[in-house]
Amino acid sequence: MITGKAKDCLDIVGGKLLQGSAEKVFRGVSINSRTIEKEELFVCIQGEKFDGHNFLGDAINKGAAGVILSNPSYLSEDMISEESSPFVIQSENTLRALQDLASYQRTQFPFQVVAVTGTNGKSTTKEMIASIIATKYKTLKTQGNLNNHIGLPLTLLARKPEHEVGVLEMGMSAAGEIKRLAEIARPDIGVITNISAGHLEQLKTVKDVQAAKGELFDSLNEEGTAIVNADDPLVLELSKSLRAKKITYGIERSADVQASNIQNKGSRGFTFTAKIFNQTISVNLSQIGYCNIYNALAALAAGHSLGISGKDMNRGLENYQQIPQRNEQIHYEGVTLINDAYNANPQSMRAALKTLSEFNTRGKRFLIIGDMLELGPLSESAHHELGQEVTLSNVDHLVTVGPLASLAAESAKKNSRHPLQIGQFNTHAEAVSYLLRNVKKGDCLLIKGSRGAKMENVIQEYLNT
Repeated sequence: MITGKAKDCLDIVGGKLLQGSAEKVFRGVSINSRTIEKEELFVCIQGEKFDGHNFLGDAINKGAAGVILSNPSYLSEDMISEESSPFVIQSENTLRALQDLASYQRTQFPFQVVAVTGTNGKSTTKEMIASIIATKYKTLKTQGNLNNHIGLPLTLLARKPEHEVGVLEMGMSAAGEIKRLAEIARPDIGVITNISAGHLEQLKTVKDVQAAKGELFDSLNEEGTAIVNADDPLVLELSKSLRAKKITYGIERSADVQASNIQNKGSRGFTFTAKIFNQTISVNLSQIGYCNIYNALAALAAGHSLGISGKDMNRGLENYQQIPQRNEQIHYEGVTLINDAYNANPQSMRAALKTLSEFNTRGKRFLIIGDMLELGPLSESAHHELGQEVTLSNVDHLVTVGPLASLAAESAKKNSRHPLQIGQFNTHAEAVSYLLRNVKKGDCLLIKGSRGAKMENVIQEYLNT
């Protein structure tokens, strides 16, 4: 947790001291007036749907030691009293000020940073890495999905002197965003899980996505380490121009960290042998989804780069806690629901289809999908292709919700070569009604869609009916 005086803030972020003592001490930083604690520094962030300036009074009433704002007209005399005398700093860009504070905090104690990005698997890989590293080091990690230009600085600002390693997730939707996050976090180790179609409304092409994700590898110096997915051609291509050291991982291609002897244990996940340079360990991965083997390999590579033993890395993977809505299994009255509803794009949809197809069930397999969003010019073709892929699988029921997902249903109707049942709906409630009529004990349901599709509502309505 960052601490300092008002004059330290001025040195770090620049700006102008409008009032208060330059010697006033603050302890911690907050951007949320609802959760701010006494003596914290309140930074007025302006977002698309909120403006922190509107909550200045609340923050001061709760004992904020200081305030960083850009527009002093929001500060009224009745907010300040002898009992509450926060220092006030005016900064042209309060977001930049927050980021500069985080960048300063990054340098204050011996600390190593592992940064994780990629089209899919970021959060799971981040959690696996943190679980492995925590077996040896006091670890700070990104909470939830606070992986953007606001969330990452807040994570760094929560850092305490005892934290030895930080595992930070980096998300993005446009070029330059990963570069800025890396400037703040200064990663020692960079992981790019994979690269595929996503965020195409702004980035337009997969090559643009590759360049944007590659900003993480670009940020690593000669002392840094890049963790490279050898089975992903786009990630592998990025690694050819590295200044940093490189550790590769994979299944299909020869790699420094490689999985073999993979055994699918159905609802109990996978077992496999992991070769980590010159050592070999047996891994028992309790998560379903073949993609999670890749996430685990990336985590093992990161752990190895920090000198963690094979035994401790294995223990770290065993301690990993399942993230909600990422291949999360729910067992209800003899039915298995696989909640993978957090987000979706073409690559993760294919992975989900593989998971469902290979899931050991005595009943029918239901794929329930919502729209895949932010695909730009690929939106229609991606859904049509998904429908065709469903017809080549052993899925028994395809249930779609939304206008784009319906394109997958239309494509499946035209191409189906086996008795595939198709339900095509506009609302979650209609999809639930279909499921209630057709699902029986022993069946398996996998639910997936982009964040905006809110496909978790299907699960909740189904369980509550």
